[in-house]
Amino acid sequence: MTYKYIIIDSDSQSSMNLQTHIAALNDFYFLGYASNREDGINCILENSPDIIFLGTNTIDSNTTIDFSLINELYKYMIILPKIIIVSDSKEIAYEAMKFDVYDFLLKPFQKMDIVKTLMKYRKERSFVSPVDYDVLKEKKLLSQISNPIIEQEIFEKPLAFTNVSNEVDQAIENIEDIPVREVSIVDFKLDTKEIQQELVELVKQSLETNATKNGHAFEPSAEAIPKKNILCIKSYGDYRFIEFNDIVYLKADNNSTDIILSTGDSITAFKTLKHFESSLPEEFLRIHNSHIVNIGYVSRIHLGNSDCYLNKGKIKLPFSKSYKDNINAIIELHAPNGLKDD
Repeated sequence: MTYKYIIIDSDSQSSMNLQTHIAALNDFYFLGYASNREDGINCILENSPDIIFLGTNTIDSNTTIDFSLINELYKYMIILPKIIIVSDSKEIAYEAMKFDVYDFLLKPFQKMDIVKTLMKYRKERSFVSPVDYDVLKEKKLLSQISNPIIEQEIFEKPLAFTNVSNEVDQAIENIEDIPVREVSIVDFKLDTKEIQQELVELVKQSLETNATKNGHAFEPSAEAIPKKNILCIKSYGDYRFIEFNDIVYLKADNNSTDIILSTGDSITAFKTLKHFESSLPEEFLRIHNSHIVNIGYVSRIHLGNSDCYLNKGKIKLPFSKSYKDNINAIIELHAPNGLKDD
């Protein structure tokens, strides 16, 4: 089997060295080279490589390609090629982990490091059949999603119904005589909650039918109902399910958001704070351009210092005057009548 790869790196000399080392492995075929982000994306979409060697350098600011290329690819592709980061800095490796890359190679290259990475990839591929996009098109999973924005919306927001019991999984397998209808692009414009509800009703009907056949009444288990108090954070195939009650506050970090839990752990979500402000339930209020708090964890508010204390005073956050109404709402909620100091 032949594995195709491309190199995207503004450091041309480094790219030539990398290609020379890989040439010793006859089953890896070089498709092309790009020196900038835009040409790199075009090269990927035109050639559909198996592997992308992505260069990110720190020594020369003029030879840097950032990780935003990976985010851009998710607008157009369901399954990304394996991405191997090549860099002159070990510190980049930590950043690369957030993007779920396949591996990391440090410049200047050591031939055996490259060989080990590609041999590992070869071994994994020998057990897995390659994804055939033509088959996907025949099954109308791609041809009916012509808008990449809609495609991203569908695949980045999985149904909350994915965590169901074995009883429901079995019921889905036993569904019979369900009319198959042609799906148009309009169907994908449905609200995610509507799609979930349709699936819930379908599974309930199947459970009722199976229960009737077995001669006993239908009593759906608690596991069969999707949980509504769960926040799902996705990072390229890695799904984190967080209970709202475990979230103390959210902190903006450029175009991402850090979610601070009651355990002290922090989870990074690649969404803006504004996104969470509109999607979180009413017990979460924004008190600052950089902070949204779970009002259940608010233990003290100092109006004079514009400070909000959380988690029994362990955390102190500033609040801004532009969100004073939200601060007053928290005070109204927590302070019993007669105990407030006007």
